[in-house]
Amino acid sequence: MTAPDYEGRWAKLGRGEIISPPNLSAQPFAYYTPLAKAADDYVHWAQSPNERIYLGFNEIDAEMRGIAPSEMCLINGYSHSGKTLALLQILVANHDKRVIYFCPDEPRTLTLIKLACVTHGIDANVLEQRIESNDRESIDLLRNTALQHFPNLAVFDQTVSLIDMERALAEIVDAIGDPQLIVVDYLDLITGGGEDVPSKANSLKAFGKRHNIPLIVLHQSSRTAGADGRKMTISSGAYGGEQQATHIVGVRRKRFEIEGHIRDLQEKLDKATNTERIMSKIEELQYELRIHMDTLTLNLVKCKRPAGNLLDDMDYLIESGTGRLKRLENGVLPYRIDESSPYKEATVEQTSFQDVLADW
Repeated sequence: MTAPDYEGRWAKLGRGEIISPPNLSAQPFAYYTPLAKAADDYVHWAQSPNERIYLGFNEIDAEMRGIAPSEMCLINGYSHSGKTLALLQILVANHDKRVIYFCPDEPRTLTLIKLACVTHGIDANVLEQRIESNDRESIDLLRNTALQHFPNLAVFDQTVSLIDMERALAEIVDAIGDPQLIVVDYLDLITGGGEDVPSKANSLKAFGKRHNIPLIVLHQSSRTAGADGRKMTISSGAYGGEQQATHIVGVRRKRFEIEGHIRDLQEKLDKATNTERIMSKIEELQYELRIHMDTLTLNLVKCKRPAGNLLDDMDYLIESGTGRLKRLENGVLPYRIDESSPYKEATVEQTSFQDVLADW
């Protein structure tokens, strides 16, 4: 540490100037922080669950216990595997939060329409037809989805760099206040943070820590790791990104994996002498395919929370037209396939458009 400038102080006293007392609260080190400060940080975390972001998937939230400020959660999945469907549920679960959503891959009009369908449980085709025919109630429903249900969701649908994100953040702070969550869809579309995925992940993680904001980042798995609906693992991300994340949630469509297995077995039939066993396996897979034609599967791949457990596959039924997700019990046929299934009572409730307008 630098020794006090006593000569300068005596000179000031000689000129009748006031010497300010030293600022004892100032941190004298640029990098070092006493380990005891970590205890204070943990106490604050444990006593402030309201500062964390929860995904709205109960089993996952129970293990992660929320995404705290400066933490990054990756949602990892292959192209067209349902990452955005999962994200929509998360946005609906956090509709009361101040959220910045960077989505260079999709116009914000589509984001609003999808949110309206998930929020109100209405079919996107029906909504489009009614708006096309200039139905005022439907138009007002769409507009008020933004005004009443997501008044503090800021959607940026243009390509952005980290510098652009800094500027957008400053604007949002002035417009609606400090954001409580930043969402990036998806990692590889961010420019200015480096050329490779690990560099971009490092830059985003530093961005979240600098501003002390929770981050949810969608990440596309590599072709070899995510093709044909394969199960997500910690190494499934394309070229990295997993090391920087506090949590990783895998997303996939089992349908694609099952269809791939069926194709492989059908190719073996041509060369097999005893086809009975192969045909039996194909029948089993076709039963599974009936279950998973319209399902989305999540698993918790990484969880750095102390005593937090990883979670295996959790299947959700995708409601046709609305994009709503409903937990599907393992091995039980959805009601739309099996009228006698006990899943009938657990199926996603179908909501008529008139019911939605009446409630609204």
